Order: sequence, then C-alpha cells, then structure tokens
Amino acid sequence: MKKALPVLLSAVLLGISRLPLYCGWLAFVGLIPLLYHFDQGGRTWKELLRDAFIFSAVNLTIWLHWIWGVTSGGFVGIILFYTVYYFLAFTAIQLIGKKLPRLRYIGFILVFLTLEYLQNFTEFRFAWINLGYALTDYTVLLQAADLGGVVLMSLFILLLNLWLYRLSQHKWTNLIFIAVLMLLWSGYGIWCLKSLPLHKAEAQIAIMQPSIPQEEKWETQHFTELYDRYTRLTREAAKQGAQLVIWPEAAMPAYVLRDGNVLPLVQNLADSNRIDLFTGFPDVLPAPSGYPGGAYYYNAATLFRPYAGYDKPYYKMILVPVGERIPLLKLFPFMWKLQFGQANWEYGTSPTFHTSGKVTFSPQICFEIAFAELNRCMAFRNLAERRTGRPDRVDFLVNITNDAWFGRSAGPWVHGMMTRFRAIENRIQIYRSANTGISMAVDPLGRIIARTRLYEITNATAPLYKTDRIPLYYYVYAYPRLICLATLFLIAVALFRKKPPRQNSGGKA
Repeated sequence: MKKALPVLLSAVLLGISRLPLYCGWLAFVGLIPLLYHFDQGGRTWKELLRDAFIFSAVNLTIWLHWIWGVTSGGFVGIILFYTVYYFLAFTAIQLIGKKLPRLRYIGFILVFLTLEYLQNFTEFRFAWINLGYALTDYTVLLQAADLGGVVLMSLFILLLNLWLYRLSQHKWTNLIFIAVLMLLWSGYGIWCLKSLPLHKAEAQIAIMQPSIPQEEKWETQHFTELYDRYTRLTREAAKQGAQLVIWPEAAMPAYVLRDGNVLPLVQNLADSNRIDLFTGFPDVLPAPSGYPGGAYYYNAATLFRPYAGYDKPYYKMILVPVGERIPLLKLFPFMWKLQFGQANWEYGTSPTFHTSGKVTFSPQICFEIAFAELNRCMAFRNLAERRTGRPDRVDFLVNITNDAWFGRSAGPWVHGMMTRFRAIENRIQIYRSANTGISMAVDPLGRIIARTRLYEITNATAPLYKTDRIPLYYYVYAYPRLICLATLFLIAVALFRKKPPRQNSGGKA
C-alpha cells in the first residue's frame, strides 16, 4: 500500500477540488503525485487494478458522496464502473511509458482526455469526472470554454500539472510554459468579460423553486397542498410581469397529458394568469402487446400556453444509468425483471423547440446539462434539424431538475455549476429550475445573475441577455475525437513495439 500513496494523494486533492470549498486550484497540482507514481517504474496488472480502485473510490467518495444517500448500491456501482475505466487508463499510460518513454507525458495527457470524452457514450454514460469542472469558481478562466469546451479546460489543467511536476525536477524551462499559458488563458478571459457584446431581450422569465419535499411529492394526500403552492407562485410571477414561468422536473406527480383531472388544472393556471407555463411531468404512451413495461414511459416536459393548449412534449434523451433505466435492456431482456426502484423510462429521440412571446428556447432535463454536445444541438437549432448554413441559435436554454434527492449536500451545487460551462460553450443564457434548489439564471458569460438558496420557496427572475458572437466551440466541437484517435495510435504503436529505446524513466521527455 505504501507504493499506492501517490495515487491516494492525487485522489484526495482532485476530490477536494470539486467541492464548494473554493479549492479548485488544487486541480493544478492534483495530478503531480500520479505523474511521479508512473515515473517510478512498472506495475503488475494487480497493482494497476489496486491503484485504479483506490483512485476511483477515494476521489469519487469525496465529491460524489451525496449519491450514497439516494442509492448506496448505485454509488458502489459507480465506483466499480470507474475502477474499470481507470484500470484501462492506467494500463494504457504504463504501456506507453514503458514502450515509448519519450512520449510518456503526451500519453498521460491523451489518455486522461480520452477517458473524459468516452464517458459521453453508451447507456452507461455519466459525464461528470472532467478535471475542468474544478474551475467552476474561476469566471475569468472559464471564458476559454467557448474555444474548446470543458475538454480544453481539462487539457490546460493537465499541462499545468505536467509543467509543475517537471519544474520540481529543476526543469526551469517549464516555468516559461506555465507563465505563457496563464497569461494567455487569463488574458483571453479578461478580454471576453470586457468586450463580449451583450444586449437585453424583451422577455420576462421567472424560475420557480417550489421546494416540495421528496417524501411528500408522490403522496396523493399532499396533491392539493402541492397544487396550491404552484398556484400561488405562478400568480406571483404573473403579477410581477413574467410572460413565462418555468416549473422544475416532474413538477406534477401525474401523467399530466393523459390525466383528465390534472390537465385542466395546469391549463387553467396558464389561462387564468395569461402566462406561458413550462413544466416537467411523467408521460406514458401505448406500447405493442407483449412489451415488457406494458407501455412506453417518459420523463417529459412541455410548454402550456394560455387558451392555446400545449406544445409537443420533450422526452429526456439521456437517462441516468440504473437510476432511470437499466442499461442494455434490449440486449438482455431478462433484466426487465430487476427492480432497484428505477423507473425504466424510454429514451427520447430529439430536442424540441418552443416559442414564448418573441423568444425561443430548447429544454433539457436534469443531468443532461453534463453533456456538452447535446447542449450544443439544443442551443443551435440548425444542428438538431440537420440544416446547413448560418448557425441558428435559440434565445436561451432551460434546464429543469429535481435535486431534492440530495438534500443539503454538495450535490445540488456540483450539479448546478455545470450550467456555467454549457452557457459559455454556446454563449447562451440558461435558466435552471430545481425543485429544492439550486435554481439559477446564468448569462452567456457564465455569470450567475440570479440564484436561490436551498429549500427556499420562491420565484427567481433575471433579464434575458443575448450575444451575436458564435463561439469557436460551435465549429471545433469534434476535436476530442482526434485526441481519441491519437491515443489509440500511441497504444497501437506501443503494443507492437518489441523493444523500448535504451533510456531510464527519468530521462528527458
């Protein structure tokens, strides 16, 4: 275990960097012990597996501990899943370091970036571990996300770790690299904050935070109390001049569009207050005879208009693995019989776009905020509709969620702060309605211009800001795929190289 201490130290530093403790700067040094660890020579596959488990368990336990309170089995599953991820990553890093020692640091960076990018795919996707998310408190540094997204933030963090590590070995040239990177990085951020043109749109939008206790939400005896709270807050928003009020995920504990009792209640609130109402709810559609679930169930949302009914509902496209659907059900149908308290929702297939007054928006539900490419397609309508030509950006994005599961832990903060990255990547304002908080509005510069406290019962309002500048990320979003190809190429070369060059592990990179 003594040999694994550097791994443990890196896991602790990176874990703390993700908490709301203003310690994001720890990510700049958090990988230095791990770099040292891999520079000390080879490990057996058992040692690599041990290292992967320690790194996964310690790192994730520190900043994802709040998931344990919702599902202890799911939390253990996440740790084991990422143990496999890190085992493969550590194996690749060691292989490249052994066979291609001159490229070992390049391999280290490429493997980490590839690991982060691959978590966006398959039914097990859980895109939360990016190093770049440690920078959520640093508005100036975040501005570069419009150049290359959160992956670019991770790249800068990896480079700083590498150059600081080399500096500790008296490689003084690395001090110049560090100074140049920080000068350009912070300089670009300051320039964006001072020069990005923003203009205020004609829109009055309210974000509702009803703070309905999770243990009461689905109890029928509490429905009247729940509806009264939505009624009061909606009326307050209308009196304050809002043209649109946004309710949170699954706000109504009923199949609203199929329930003849609940649907008129929701429509009446829109009609009587002459206000557009966007809300989340479960939905159900008929399935063919013999379908395992008996019907198609969806995590849905749509826009209600006064005296005009409702829009085509949006169905959540990326579901929480196990929590919202057991992965690989089509491949292994017998798993329909497994019950862990999950809903087994169906996957939505496309974004939806809504118009309220003179502005347009696209919605997303819960942890879909973590997926940069999905948000890019929602922000730019031409991408979702597969149209070529000039970028067609909507006026704002809406994220609705129910973080009541996580209580007063760090979870709502960790989840909510991802909104800043998506806003900057697409230079678009985002309104986030969370049942118990944290609800917020984030402008195209990633600044939080309205925010609620946890469990506060209130509406939050913020003016809508827009910019005409199209971010570079819109055009170069696919560059992480080139990083993946470069990583595979390095691994392939290392696998087929019979003899490494004659050089010890401490030689020049």
